[in-house]
Amino acid sequence: MRARIYDMVGLGFILGSGYFFYRTVEFLAGADYVAGLMGLVVALFVVRAGVDISRLAVAVREEGSR
Repeated sequence: MRARIYDMVGLGFILGSGYFFYRTVEFLAGADYVAGLMGLVVALFVVRAGVDISRLAVAVREEGSR
């Protein structure tokens, strides 16, 4: 059960980072380069958090199968 929750949260983070990437493109199109760079950094951190949570889900699932 715990692995499923981690999977859903990790996938939510990964999909949610799409919003930040979208906003980054909007900022860069508007020539607001500082905000675009900040949005890109936030998006990368959110993707990284989603990947780490998904890895945790895999580890929990493997531990439970032993």
